[in-house]
Amino acid sequence: MTKPHFTKMDFIIYSFIIMAVLGAGLEKTKAEDSVQIKKQEILDLAKANTTNTENLKEVREQLDELVQELTENKSAVTEEQWSLYSPGSWRQVWSDEADNSPAGSPARNLDKIFQFVTEQGRAVNFGERLLPDDQAITFALEAVGQVSGNVQTTTILKAFSRPRGLQKGELLSEMSADILSGDLQDFQVIELGEFPKGPINAQSGLTILYLDEDLKVGTAPNVYTGVIEMFVLERVDSVH
Repeated sequence: MTKPHFTKMDFIIYSFIIMAVLGAGLEKTKAEDSVQIKKQEILDLAKANTTNTENLKEVREQLDELVQELTENKSAVTEEQWSLYSPGSWRQVWSDEADNSPAGSPARNLDKIFQFVTEQGRAVNFGERLLPDDQAITFALEAVGQVSGNVQTTTILKAFSRPRGLQKGELLSEMSADILSGDLQDFQVIELGEFPKGPINAQSGLTILYLDEDLKVGTAPNVYTGVIEMFVLERVDSVH
């Protein structure tokens, strides 16, 4: 068998190819590292201000800038991405959402707001409310959603509650199954009224700005005021 003969020119060409491949790999790694760094900056800022309602405008401005940098030169979130990443359990780590509850309602515990989404677009939003005697109760809203492009439109269907707060380690999937199955064991249906006097049949459209396996960021107009509010959520399995 004749051995291949490499000329000086062949060597130069192959060297350029190898350098190009290595360079592309390094650029990809740098881009991926940049995304992770920016995601962490968003989560760090959000978590540092989860319960702080005194600086909502300032934090929102910083988050707007960070999210813009994160999504720069990226295509809009697709329905395929939503199907891949959105189902499962999430914790809301920051929002500038106004409290639309009637006057005198128990105060929100901003540190304990969660969401569970099924592959079919059904969802349950959980929130803890604090009573004057330091006791807590859990509210839950069953919802159904549909996605078109990067907009998730959600309609509230029913409201539920239970006479204790969200407990550390509780699985959001199990709590949601109690509600979505209709075989209530832990929660009970409560009447909160039809929109606009209550949340039932209220509909909102969340524009998803960024979504992957562990971070979801979106904005939606407040159903009462129309003000665009931001929501930052991280992937979790249980209450913590």
